[in-house]
This record gives sequence, structure tokens and C-alpha cells, in this order.
Amino acid sequence: MNNLKKQWRRFEVRFQKSRRVQGALQSLFSAYVNFVFRTTRWQKLGFESYEADIARGVPRVLCCWHSRLVFTPYLRDWSDHPLTVMASGHADAQIASENLRQRGVEVIELATSGDNTGAIKHAVKCLRKGRSLGITVDGPFGPPEEAKPGALVIAGLAGVQAAPCTYEVTRKFRLGTWDRFVVPLPFGRGVLAVGDGFTPPKRMSEEEMADAQARLTSLIADLGERAAQRLSEKRPQPR
Repeated sequence: MNNLKKQWRRFEVRFQKSRRVQGALQSLFSAYVNFVFRTTRWQKLGFESYEADIARGVPRVLCCWHSRLVFTPYLRDWSDHPLTVMASGHADAQIASENLRQRGVEVIELATSGDNTGAIKHAVKCLRKGRSLGITVDGPFGPPEEAKPGALVIAGLAGVQAAPCTYEVTRKFRLGTWDRFVVPLPFGRGVLAVGDGFTPPKRMSEEEMADAQARLTSLIADLGERAAQRLSEKRPQPR
């Protein structure tokens, strides 16, 4: 059994490193996500405050769960306000990252292990230049739906809000992954949501950081509940 597992792992590694395979998967992923987005009837929730900040040239660190990363680049048209996203450099993550790049979103790759100081400095520079930043705050390995410190550290250094974002759809299924990744299905209804957050201090004690993480976790969860509630509301029937 152990030998079989080792053989499978070697095959998996070769599969992930194949440029041809990765290119095909990236194309399929982008085509599918674009198709779902076009065939979903969308509403927007909570964008007024964020759009007002954008008009003033004030960016945010947009924080979502790893399971809901699919439609982060679709929250708005980023042509007037560039978006940068921090994403894992792992081969699996690159399938989704390529779709970001195709939409004009800059990607900062994070190492799955080791030092990411350079990536953090790059992210802070982007925010100081007026670019919003997207982060899956419970990735890349969880625990699911619990905010980690990274987004709060970056937001504090840049002096901007760490703010929640998410989406909800009526048609979806979940994968059996650590985060129960949401796969949206076409021809449904959806809500794209952004909420107000808070600007963390540049320096925090361990207790202050834990409180900030709990606060951010609560904001993202609450926004998800509001998006789901919006979808559950009865829509007026046309006369």
C-alpha cells in the first residue's frame, strides 16, 4: 500500500509540473468560471462605501475565505482601480491565478513554506500606490474560515482597512477539500458582496492580534450571512 501511494504521488508531481497539462487546466478553469459568471443573474451588496473610497483613491485589503476565491476578480471592473491578489505559488493554485492574470489582476505569489517577507513588502507597496489587495485569509491550508494574521499585518503597515468580501450563489456544490471549496454552477442567481472593515494598528501584541483576527473572522462570516439572506428574499413578480 505504501509503495502504491508513493507511485501515485510521483505521478501527481509529474502531472502538476507538465506545462501542457497545466495550460489545459488553466484554460478550462477560466472558460468555465467566465461561463458561470455570464449566466448568473448578479446583485451587488455593500459596495457604496467601497466605491466612495475608490473615488477618493483609498484602497482596501479585501479578505475572503479560500472556499470563495473564484469570483474575487469579478467583484467589479478593475480598469479604474487596479487589483493585486496574493496567491500560493503551488501548481494547483496557479490554475486559478492564470484566470486572475487574464482579467488584468496582478498576482503576488506566496511560497507554501519559507519566508514571504518580500511578498509582504510588495503587497504593502501596492496598497501605498493605491491598488486594492485581495487575500484568502484562511489559506492555503486552514483552519477553514478562521482569519490568519497576514492580511491584518499588511493592512496595518499600509494604514488601510482590512475589509470582508464574498459571494453567494443559488446553484453550487462543494468539493471534499479542507475548505469545502465552493464550485458555482451556471444559470442561477448570485450576490457579490463587500463590507466595511477596520484599519489595524501597525504593531499589535499577541492578544491584540488575536482580537483582530476574531473581529475579521466575524466580519467575513456576517457578510456571507447577509449575502445568503439577500438571495433568500422573495423577488417581486413582474406585472
